Amino acid sequence: MSDVKRTDEIQGEILHVYDDIEEADNNLPTWWLLTFYGAIAFGLVYWFYYHEYAIGQLQPEKYAAEVAAAEAEKSVVTDESLEALARDESVVAAGQEIFMAQCFACHDAKAQGRVGLGPNLTDKYWVHGGAPTDIHGTVTTGVAAKGMPSWTPILGEEGVNQVVAYILTLRNTEVPGVEPQGELWEPGGAVADDSPGPRDVDAGQ
Repeated sequence: MSDVKRTDEIQGEILHVYDDIEEADNNLPTWWLLTFYGAIAFGLVYWFYYHEYAIGQLQPEKYAAEVAAAEAEKSVVTDESLEALARDESVVAAGQEIFMAQCFACHDAKAQGRVGLGPNLTDKYWVHGGAPTDIHGTVTTGVAAKGMPSWTPILGEEGVNQVVAYILTLRNTEVPGVEPQGELWEPGGAVADDSPGPRDVDAGQ
């Protein structure tokens, strides 16, 4: 090792030499220093803003909040939203597939019902109300006394909405089948007093 310092044309002043390896001491580029100090400042601001004082939300927290908001919005069901789904052919097709797999046994292929099992879903009479939200409520919670389970745990919210959309397309198509049951339902929720048959024979409608 030599204590004699020299100046290199390219490197500048040579401070140390170890085994013929020369070490210079040059000023770092200004742009590099600005980037370095800027990164330190950013890190400090980030730490205090998101961690120390929790002023801002971290990405996992934002994601959880957005998922919760989407779930809350999805769970809001109205007559209008269900009627809109009933006009969506892809939703109705999915609902029909679910109906044929899950509801066929009690309501038959054309939803005309089966005696002692399920009522006719194609007439104007409904045991638990014929409004879209009434039908959705029946499918969602089920009717335990009549052997109809709650379908939400089985189908999920989307599946329930799909099958309800399909059922809405069947209303008032008047397919011959089980005799009318329940109350006459008119759009707007009006219920007539001249129901023709037994009003509590079966549930599911």
